[in-house]
Amino acid sequence: MALYWHPYLAELLRQDYGDRLIIEEEISLGDMPLRADLLLIRRDPEVSLPFPFSLLGERTLVEYKSPDDAATHDDLVKLEIYGLLYARREGLASRQELTLWLLASRFRGEMSRRDGAYLAGAQSMGRGVRLGSVDSFPTCLIDLTQLPIAAEMLPLLLVAKGPQERALVTFLVDHFEAYPQHLRWLQELHVQQLREVLAMKKLTAEQIGLDYEALLDLIGEERALDLIGEERALDLIGEERALDLIDQERILENLLQRQGEQWLREQLERRTQPPDTPASS
Repeated sequence: MALYWHPYLAELLRQDYGDRLIIEEEISLGDMPLRADLLLIRRDPEVSLPFPFSLLGERTLVEYKSPDDAATHDDLVKLEIYGLLYARREGLASRQELTLWLLASRFRGEMSRRDGAYLAGAQSMGRGVRLGSVDSFPTCLIDLTQLPIAAEMLPLLLVAKGPQERALVTFLVDHFEAYPQHLRWLQELHVQQLREVLAMKKLTAEQIGLDYEALLDLIGEERALDLIGEERALDLIGEERALDLIDQERILENLLQRQGEQWLREQLERRTQPPDTPASS
């Protein structure tokens, strides 16, 4: 089942920037069912924020495209409309009081068009970030896959997929003691890359502080099994449950190698004999 990524972005922003930003989700913009993804409000505009959050206005409407979708010119048009509706609803004296952000892992086609939404005065503000204005609203287009791997970028990097995904996972695994709260998001959002990085570094999930019980609660048995591997599953969830989840022939071979043929025969005999029948010696 496809992930719905938007709540993860909101939670990651609350985790890292909740002391400096108010994060509101699905902002109603009128009587019609028009809802912007996020509204970010700076708690104190005088408090500095790291790049790219330094480009936030006092209020910023955010349109976020999940990794399965690509941002197009239509999304910029929609964001412009959201800005106009919000500014009118709130009675903003100037459009400069509202900033617009479009976040995506992929951008497709011509984003800025003079016959539609036009990003005037566009300039690069750093890797992955273009700043300009759309209909007098300060506007940022942010390519999440181009942002540098850095602590202040983690809420944005964790909701992206692309060429830097492996580098992000490696960074968090290498610094697992410094970023335990971020590391746990890899278990759900980037589980395949996490498994590959752990295998490459010859580490287990437990060695970097990932608790199996927490894994079960967060991502379920089957995905947790995919992360910890079959051998650890035998130890942690037992042979019977592992047999339900893993190909039975493979796991029987694994048991045979680990426990030996005699142990396996004894287990099979114990399970098949009638009650109160003594096991053979």
